[in-house]
Parts: sequence; structure tokens; C-alpha cells
Amino acid sequence: MAHISSFKKTEVRTLKKLIDSYPVVGLVNIEGIKARQLQRIRQDMRDKAVVRASKNTILAIALKKSKKKLKDLAPSLRGGASLICSKMDPFRLNMFLEKSRTPAPAKPGDVAPEDIVIASGDTGFPPGPLVGELQRAGVPARIERGSIIVQKDHVFVKAGKEISEKQAEILGKLGMEPMMVGLELLGICEDGTLFDPSVLHVDVEGMLSQLGQAYQQALNLGVEACIITHDTVTLLIQKATRNAYSLALESNIVTPQTIPHLLAKAYANGGVLYSLAKGEPFPSALKSEAAGREKTEIEQKRKEKIEEKKEKEEKEEEALEGLGALFG
Repeated sequence: MAHISSFKKTEVRTLKKLIDSYPVVGLVNIEGIKARQLQRIRQDMRDKAVVRASKNTILAIALKKSKKKLKDLAPSLRGGASLICSKMDPFRLNMFLEKSRTPAPAKPGDVAPEDIVIASGDTGFPPGPLVGELQRAGVPARIERGSIIVQKDHVFVKAGKEISEKQAEILGKLGMEPMMVGLELLGICEDGTLFDPSVLHVDVEGMLSQLGQAYQQALNLGVEACIITHDTVTLLIQKATRNAYSLALESNIVTPQTIPHLLAKAYANGGVLYSLAKGEPFPSALKSEAAGREKTEIEQKRKEKIEEKKEKEEKEEEALEGLGALFG
């Protein structure tokens, strides 16, 4: 029987105790992260999550001996896998890890996460060998006013392409940090359920936009269908007021609100009768007064529409603020 060192036994017990102390347990890849960056990430994660590095074989034993059902997490043990334990749910933890990623210089062999573009303009470098290196690499560079100038934006490395040693050297000289460094989630478990990292990404802005659109559509439906809720009651009262007002005008119902417009209508009808009876144009004074009242009516309707639109926008903003609070 192979001898197992006391260090390994102690390490397994420590990892097992750590695993059993948190509801969410996962594995993250710390390969390629410098010690200083890892230390800063750990500081940022204080009170949110605990990261513990160990050998993959020891981690596998600790996962197997844990009280939790973590056997499905074992296949994610690869490369520089380390243990991560947290009380945050997997989605919030993944969002936190994504936000904690920081820019880093490119190394030979790295794969460009997106198009790496060298922007046009002054590089800040005096004339020297760099201009030749840029030109040989396909960058439209020249010397102008005692400085190396890039004439136009140039896609230096396309997304998904491997960065060569020379490209990494040039990017380093230009002070560009095109890579994003952080803890890469390999797999995570909560209450025995394994979550693949691909399903944990949450597009907060897109989701808020969709929820806001859904709220607006529901609000419009509620108003059109006359469904009374806290959000629709004000709009429904405004709609009922407008409809009642229009009905009163069409039915010649006299109220304090309809009198000015009914008089304007009477003036207009009187003008028509006057013209038919006398065979003369409607007197200008009466015509001007009627036109003025008609203008007032149009202006009143326009103000009512503006107020209704403003009311809807305010309700939508209130709803979006409430939804935004859900995501911190």
C-alpha cells in the first residue's frame, strides 16, 4: 500500500472542511495569472469568496470525500484549477468574476479575445527602429514632425488568432494591454447541481431592456383593455376623461369644460347658416373668434397627449429603476 504523507492528509482534511462550509463550490483556472494580480483578486474577493490552490489529485480526493454530491465537478479539474467557495449564488459569483478581470499585456501564443486595433495618431515614439518594425508588420506608419505616426486604424491581430512573438513585442512597446486576466470559472455546484460556465453569463443591460419593453407592452395592454392596476389607474382616468369629453362634445352636452368648444362649434355652424341665408361670406369677426376657439381646442388636446406621454415615461422609468435594483 502506497504511503500517503501527513501533509497530503492534512491538506485533504482542510479542503474538505472548506468545501463543507460553503453552499456554492466550484473550480477556477488561475493559470497564467501573476502572483501580484492573484493577490489583488483575492483582496477584491474578500468576504465574497475564498480561493484555495492545491494539486489536482488532492482536490479530486477532497471533492470525493466531501459530504456534498460533487463528483460531477471532478471532470473540470484541469490545468491550473483551484478551489473557489462562496455564499453567493453561481450567477452572481460569475458576474463578480467577469467584472474583476483586468487588462494585461499579450504574450506569445495568446489568442486575441477580439480584434486588436492599433489606432491612428501619434505613438509618442521618436524616429527609430520601431517605425520599420511597424511597417514590416503591415501597420501604416511613418515619421512626421519628429515622431512616429500611425496613419489610420489598423487591425493588428484578428479575433481568435494566435499572437506571435513579434506581435506581442510590438504591442508591449506601444504599451497596449489587449488581454483580460482574471479567474476563469471551470465549473460550479450548488446543492448538488452542476452549472456549466456557459449558462451563467447574464447580459444585465440586455435583460433590463427586455424587461422594460415587456413592462411597457403590458402597460399599453392594460390601458387598452381597461385593466385597473396601480400602474394603469392614472392613465385609465385620463383616458376616460378624454373619452367623456369627446362624447360630450359630439352629443352637445353642456358642462363647464365643454361650453367654450360648444360655443365655437355653434359659431361655426352659424357662419354656415349665415352664408347660406345671405349668400355672403361669414363675417370676419365671427370667423376669427371661431377660429380662435378651434385653435384653443386643438392646443388643449395636444397638451393632454403630452401629459399622457409624460405619465407613461415616468412610470416606465420607475419600473426600470426597480428592475435595476435587482442586479445591484
